[in-house]
Amino acid sequence: MPRSCIDARMTSSPPQTEILSHPQASDPVKSRSTEERFRALVSSVKDYAIFMLDPSGRIETWNVGAERTKGYSAEEIVGRHMSTFYTPEDLARGLPAVLLAEAAREGRVESEGWRVRKDGTRFWADVVITALFDDRGRLTGYAKVTRDLTEKVRAQQEQLRLAHAEEAVRLRDEFLSIAAHELRTPLSAVQLQLQSLLERPEGLDARTRAKVERACRSGERLVTLVDTLLDVSRITTGSFTLNPTCFDLTAAVQEVVERFREHAVRAGSTVTLRSQGPLEGFWDRLRIEQVVTNLLANALKYAAGTPAELVLQGTEREVTLLVSDQGPGIPESEWERIFRRFERAASMRHFGGLGLGLYVARQIVEAHGGEVHLARPEAKGAHFVVRLPRSIDTGRRG
Repeated sequence: MPRSCIDARMTSSPPQTEILSHPQASDPVKSRSTEERFRALVSSVKDYAIFMLDPSGRIETWNVGAERTKGYSAEEIVGRHMSTFYTPEDLARGLPAVLLAEAAREGRVESEGWRVRKDGTRFWADVVITALFDDRGRLTGYAKVTRDLTEKVRAQQEQLRLAHAEEAVRLRDEFLSIAAHELRTPLSAVQLQLQSLLERPEGLDARTRAKVERACRSGERLVTLVDTLLDVSRITTGSFTLNPTCFDLTAAVQEVVERFREHAVRAGSTVTLRSQGPLEGFWDRLRIEQVVTNLLANALKYAAGTPAELVLQGTEREVTLLVSDQGPGIPESEWERIFRRFERAASMRHFGGLGLGLYVARQIVEAHGGEVHLARPEAKGAHFVVRLPRSIDTGRRG
């Protein structure tokens, strides 16, 4: 087959379709003009590397796409063997010779794999090698078309990585849910046994009572952690529900503050509540108390030794709760991060916990149609702002 026809056939949409040929023209001048146009077309293609090889695999032609893809100019690469583009691993197993032999035997071979550019970087290539024969059936060379699929492969790898990450998160959540359910019952039983010891008529000696009380406090903390894990499980599975009733938010917050009195004393802190009076609304009381508990616990944990303050204000349509401390505060760059699952406002090395309190608090508030965020305080410390509409849709899910 004439070389002009070979060049002409290489102008198709590689690598899947056959390489084009053009009809023979009876006019020699017209034929040469057509051949020149085909050569110009192949040479100008930028998205594919299209070039000719002799029967031994040495490069005979080179187009703009080949230079762009592989980094070599025509002067640098013509005459060199196509094995120049293969990785050491592929060279060790003789892949270039294998592909040429298969193309000569089958007429065409397609492969994908890593190839090497002039600067040593690798790219993922889709390669089609087509054997070329003359009218007598003798092998005259090969047409080689290479397409750079690196970006496509990287996108696929990223999709696969995200899929694996999502599956890992799903399995983790499933494990936490099962573990929390399995731990809840025995923990409750232990708590009941400890409480019964403290309530024995004959009483306990001071040393034993102190140990049992410490065990009770540890048990309460474990129960709280397990309940938090259960809440996260319900949130992630969409089974988290609210049970709204009408109640006074000021009274509810005051109860939480009273429960924290002893805790505050141990932390060397004081807790004060300021409110403009009764603030009634339609919320899930247990969940709102949980929000206040999580925010106040954070203040006493990270700002121990400093006073904490809660302020309640209301309008006709919404109520605002401010929870402030005078501790080291939280950098503004961290304000969104700390509301994510398993994130903490400070290093785990210095503070315990699962990093779920603020995540659960935000989910509860948003399930009520409200919002919780950090604001810049007038003085030092952290300043949490919770806004709640006076009412929500009954049974709204988080």
